[in-house]
Amino acid sequence: MFLPQFTLRSTMKWVTIAAIFFLVLARAFAGSYWAIALSVAVVSILVVLLVHAAFFVFVVVISKLFRNERLPARTKQGGIQSTTDDRFLAGPRVKPSGN
Repeated sequence: MFLPQFTLRSTMKWVTIAAIFFLVLARAFAGSYWAIALSVAVVSILVVLLVHAAFFVFVVVISKLFRNERLPARTKQGGIQSTTDDRFLAGPRVKPSGN
């Protein structure tokens, strides 16, 4: 299901919060200093959250455009190898003796 499920309780909670905020906003337009301060604080918090979300989206888009993804591969010994070059495998190389 693509649409989120809303309950009557959550809807009434958010409607009540919005009504209280708009009541404070109306008092702010009437010139009450405490209401102006509270309105500025709430709007500032919302702006900060929106800026953080915008930067997150920006970083995700930039990382998708310029990513250099290297998928690790399993070795025969059960380890993880991040390059296909055998020179970079762990452990010393020992030449077999020709005796």
